[in-house]
Amino acid sequence: MTSDAERDRPAGSYSSFGPIKEKNKVIKCNSQPFLKPTFAQGAIRFMKKVSKILHSKSVDPTAPEPVDFTLDESKLILREIAQELDRILQTRALSLSTNVGEDGSSLEERQAFLLQLAQNLPQRAHAPEKYLGQSAVLSPCSNGLEENRGEACTPKPEGKRRLKKAISDLSTWTWTLRGMEDDSVCLDTDVDEVVKEMCKLWKKGKLPNILPVLNFVILSILQQEGQKLSIVKHWNRNQELFNSRADPQHAPDSVWKWITKTRAEVRLDPSTANPCLKISPDGRAVTMDEIVESVYDPWKDFRRTKHRYDGWWCVLGREGFASGRHYWEVDVRGKKEWRMGVVRESAPRNGFKSLNEKTYHWTLKLQLGRLMAMTVPVTKLARCAPSVLGVFLDMEEGNVSFYDVTNRLHIYSFNVSFDLDEKIFPVFGTVETGREMRILN
Repeated sequence: MTSDAERDRPAGSYSSFGPIKEKNKVIKCNSQPFLKPTFAQGAIRFMKKVSKILHSKSVDPTAPEPVDFTLDESKLILREIAQELDRILQTRALSLSTNVGEDGSSLEERQAFLLQLAQNLPQRAHAPEKYLGQSAVLSPCSNGLEENRGEACTPKPEGKRRLKKAISDLSTWTWTLRGMEDDSVCLDTDVDEVVKEMCKLWKKGKLPNILPVLNFVILSILQQEGQKLSIVKHWNRNQELFNSRADPQHAPDSVWKWITKTRAEVRLDPSTANPCLKISPDGRAVTMDEIVESVYDPWKDFRRTKHRYDGWWCVLGREGFASGRHYWEVDVRGKKEWRMGVVRESAPRNGFKSLNEKTYHWTLKLQLGRLMAMTVPVTKLARCAPSVLGVFLDMEEGNVSFYDVTNRLHIYSFNVSFDLDEKIFPVFGTVETGREMRILN
């Protein structure tokens, strides 16, 4: 005979449901998801998380929109992407998903990273190999994030909308990765070498977090089909995303060797120099001449020519470049004023017309101890002035990059569409007497 208590007992074992509860009581079963789900489980869990982020829980349209993008959710999105990258990449030495799980980046850094990553995604998410993204400089509180008295950054309403769209785009791209076959992507040898070096630096605590490594791999996959970026330009684009961080990254050995192997022998051309400049006999150093008009007047018998600077205190290199890649270094230690870079052969040299990218001068300038890129408008750089400046000209990919040689740090890059019918010349400028700038090549 079955007792009343037995008839009211729910189906199932004691070990599954716990102690028997009273009738009509809600029985809660606490379970934890498996840490490494199957394909279907992982996809469902990921889309549920994305759906939670994309849809506000508030039913009152006048109520403020809640901020429901948490640190764990940002890590989940990055881990899902990293797992797919580990699966489709032929190398197994990276273990991106494991490293992302151990990463200590902040919520603000992840928000900025996810926003930028979404901008780099292809317009057609099902064909990522057809797209080449544009990198941009980010700070933890950029792209719609506002700083709250030095504490955590909180999304502005516009930033929250952008963040939601970015997460939606990333979820679509993650599904695209799931459709790719295992071991179907092979990183170029140079890229693979740099990524492995970066992973070692991160494990040694020399990188602030794993995001630069993850971004470098993703940019490699998103490269435009048929267009192979040089490892230098690839590295620079990755650096531009993280160059506002407190601890900038020095170039790995493989990147630095690639740059310095293109050293060019650069010498100054006195026939292009402002009359006030003094060029050393070997053509490797320039300084402002000390002028005493009663003794020496550099403007005496001067005749203006279009190839000579007669306003700004500049001088060109003797040899111009029409192709190839070229690198040179200049010692500027102790100087407070200088200008360095490259210029198009037909660029104006007379008078005091602005020397910037609009007039075909792609240069860095140090003025009163402040470093700036001569863009339009001027880009002020949050970098200390280097003791030795490296200039890298890539005619093939239209790139002019500057480096702090002592610390092997990327400072700034111009992306230029060079007119290959004209040569590009090194340009040097200074206004200081007694403090020369010297070419080291």
